[in-house]
Amino acid sequence: MAKSRNNLVELARFIFSMLVVGYHVQMTWGGAGAHFFAGGALAVEFFFLISGFFMARSIEKTVDLDVQNITSQTKRFIWSKIKGILPVHIVAIILMILVVVLTRRDEAGSLIAQGIPGMFLIQMAAVWDGSYQQALIVPEWYLSSMLLMMLIMFPMGTWLRKRMKGPAVVSLLLVFMLVILLLVKMVVTGGLPENLQQDLRAWGEMCVGMFACYFSAYLSKANLKSGVQKLLPVLEVILYSIPVILGMIPLTSDAKVVTMVASVVCVFGAISITFSCKGLQIRNPELNGFFGVLGSFSLPIYLFHPVLISLFEYLPVQLPLWGWHLVIWLLAIGSAVLYHLISRRRSSAS
Repeated sequence: MAKSRNNLVELARFIFSMLVVGYHVQMTWGGAGAHFFAGGALAVEFFFLISGFFMARSIEKTVDLDVQNITSQTKRFIWSKIKGILPVHIVAIILMILVVVLTRRDEAGSLIAQGIPGMFLIQMAAVWDGSYQQALIVPEWYLSSMLLMMLIMFPMGTWLRKRMKGPAVVSLLLVFMLVILLLVKMVVTGGLPENLQQDLRAWGEMCVGMFACYFSAYLSKANLKSGVQKLLPVLEVILYSIPVILGMIPLTSDAKVVTMVASVVCVFGAISITFSCKGLQIRNPELNGFFGVLGSFSLPIYLFHPVLISLFEYLPVQLPLWGWHLVIWLLAIGSAVLYHLISRRRSSAS
């Protein structure tokens, strides 16, 4: 496995989080249709794949442990994920409650009550269809799906990994997902519940991220020809760029499936090259550190921008669509920087 952390992937986190902001801005003030950033939701593919990648790494660290420790290892792994999300999640929820109370007083009580599952990030485990749409911060469905799927996939993957090689583990996890899909289709009349669709999307794409982990390990040990070695950094940048471009250009919803598949393939290739340490090397430590800081802004940006959009949606302010993009982007980055500074000060004080 590649041991060094290349902060190029942290830069990608930041860029994809801004892509999500652009998507929600155009959905709020631009409406549906072929607008710029209409495909910004493709950023979620990156986040699911990178989550699967690091889950596979964590599973590899447990290979030499006793089978009896799987439960405790799962608790430790899930808690490490929750601990990283919880502080900014709590701040975002509190801010959103204040915005709801200030801007929608008549329905604030019912909106907050409906959003209770989302406060505990369990909205994607709910049985009623579309429950995640009732969350106070709707984009948190991604975090809910990720945690829920990890809660199932990590112990299964750990148990299987003690008995077989990593790629075989991922293949069996995909087979299990397909079995669940077939069973649900046999029982449920009509289409699949939207919650389940998103959960299975998370499961499948996290499996692809796990494959990327094992492929990067293979790539890091491969003896490549000099021409191929020189080509990999260029290919890496191209593969990171394609999903960003697809998320920005005005495409209709008819292209959603094709662009989603293309994004998954591109992100798979990009992170495989990055973590094999055979891609673009950021040799300037200050620049690499700056990319790392930008990556730390991605989660606050992801969680704070819906609060900003909800606030401005009810204020008597008229701006062109590009103006809204500029305002929300700047405020989202500003709020993330402020949160980062306060967090660092609290950490140093303690």
